[in-house]
Formats: sequence, structure tokens, C-alpha cells
Amino acid sequence: MANRAVREQLAKDVGQWLTDGLIPANTHALLRERYDAGSFGIAQTIKSFGIAGGMIAFFGLLGLVAAVSHSEVFAAFLLMATGCGLTALGIRLSMDKLARYTSSSNSVLMLGVVCAALGIGLAFHGMDIANNSLILITGGLVLAPVLVLAYRYANTFLLILALIIFFHWVGSWSSMLGRSTYELAIQDPRLMSLAALAVIALGVYHERSFRNQTGRFFMAYETLGLVYLNLSLLILSLEFQRSWGPETVWTWVLFAAAIAQIVAGARLHNPLFTGFGVTIFAVNVFTRYFESCWRRFHTGTFFFLGGLGLFAAGFACEVVLRQMQRQAARANT
Repeated sequence: MANRAVREQLAKDVGQWLTDGLIPANTHALLRERYDAGSFGIAQTIKSFGIAGGMIAFFGLLGLVAAVSHSEVFAAFLLMATGCGLTALGIRLSMDKLARYTSSSNSVLMLGVVCAALGIGLAFHGMDIANNSLILITGGLVLAPVLVLAYRYANTFLLILALIIFFHWVGSWSSMLGRSTYELAIQDPRLMSLAALAVIALGVYHERSFRNQTGRFFMAYETLGLVYLNLSLLILSLEFQRSWGPETVWTWVLFAAAIAQIVAGARLHNPLFTGFGVTIFAVNVFTRYFESCWRRFHTGTFFFLGGLGLFAAGFACEVVLRQMQRQAARANT
């Protein structure tokens, strides 16, 4: 019987085959049953809650000790020492020859890196460095080691953490507003969109050339790159909407980017690009519809016309899809 990693990969591949129309639904169900792939039962759910609770309690304990000490330097030292210890433990577990700690080693390694990064940031914060400079310095010091560890031990969680650090380092600052309110602000959407395009290109390169060596790394690159690209273009279209009028350059750039993602998804047989393209296209259409018609129409009329337009678009897509399927069937016969 295949191990857990192989079963998870089979579940992903079989699901993608079904999405692309390569296999029927009954074959998909048969393959999933044969390999017992992708099962996430009550036991794993309870285990996940337990792991999450343990992590929260662990960070709470560190915070309690730091608060009692009344020393920011001691808190930074405590975080860095704990992070280094957990990182070393994660590396040791990942080097097990029998691969008995595949999941736990990744979790411990990621937790250690997070603790060490927080410790470094807290140490620099104690030096009264400005927040923007603090993010730049901490990101520059942490990014390279995190990337090295991610590739050395094939840890997707660490790669995602490294990409988030990279995007924050480029210009996506975060802050807390009041209590339990989180804000994610992109300082320079133009620069962020270029960085996101570079990350997407790197993800496609990994998918086509290094998929056997790096596994699902390409999905992390592509997902985060598409998120920040679409978000940056949407922000640009909203920022210039008030000053340039309803038909702005960035609005059409966003439409073009959405169509390009749909086309790329079809050419690369990658449903991730297709999903993001369709989603951002719909978001852009609804945003322009809201800005143009919300104050002009009654609320009921607004939603009625929007729903009618959405139904018509879905019906048209279904008609086009059926015609394409008929043409493909005729070509095969």
C-alpha cells in the first residue's frame, strides 16, 4: 500500500483529471476508493484541533514568560532560543531514514523558523527601529535561510512562509487596528504586481521543469503570485477610478489579466489559473456594475438586473461549452 504522501498526490491528480474531463465521475470514485486517497475523517480533524491548541498554548506560555520578565530583550532571546531548538529538532526528524515523521517534522520545522523570525524582529524592535525599516531588515535576514530550509527539506509550509515574507518585504505592510482587527495594505501596487508576475513565472518554471524534485512547490508560487497580482490590479483600478472616470486604463488591464489567466489555464491544463481568472473577472464586473448602478437604481432593481445578467452569462457559457464538447466528440469520431 502506498504511503500517505503518495496517496495525497494520487488524490490531487485524480481530482484534476476529473476537473479536466479526462475521466468520468464513476472512474474518479473508483480510483479514490482503490487507493483510499484524500480521506480526512473525524480522527484527523480532532488531531488537527489538538495540534492547533498545542501551538496556541505554546505561544501563550512564551508570551506569559516574556510578560513576567518585563524585558523585551529577554523575550527576543527566549523566542530565538526556542526557534533554534525547534528548527534543529525538525531537521533531525526530517532526516529519519524510515520517514516516520514526515508531517510532524514539517510542522516542527515551520514552528521553529517562525519563532526564530519573531525573535529577530523583536530584537530589532527593541533597538527603536522604525516599523518600515524593521520589516526590511528582518525580511532580508530571514528570507534567505527560510528558502534554503524549504528547498533542502522539501517543506511547502516554509516556502509559503518565505513567499509571504517576500511580498511583505517588497511592500505589503500589515498592522493591527484596535483589538482583533487586522489590515493588509499594499503600499505600491505597481511594484507588487511586477513582483507577483515574477513569482508566477517562477511557479510555472517549477511546474514544467522541477515538479519531480520540488513536488507541490509550484502551487505555492502560483497561488500566492496570483493572489497578490489580482489584488494589486484591483487596488489600482479602484484608486484611479475616482479621478479618471468610469473607463480607466487599470480597469481594462484587470480585465486583460483575468482573460490571460483563463487562457493560460487552458493552455497549461492548470485549473488554478482558470479559477483565479474567472474569479477576478467576475469581481471586476461586479465592482464596475456596483460603481455605475448602485446609486442610480432601486436596491431591488439593482439585484434583479445583476442576477439576470449573471444567469444570462452562465447560460451562454453552458451553451458554448456544449458546442465545444460536440465538436470534440465529432473530431474524435
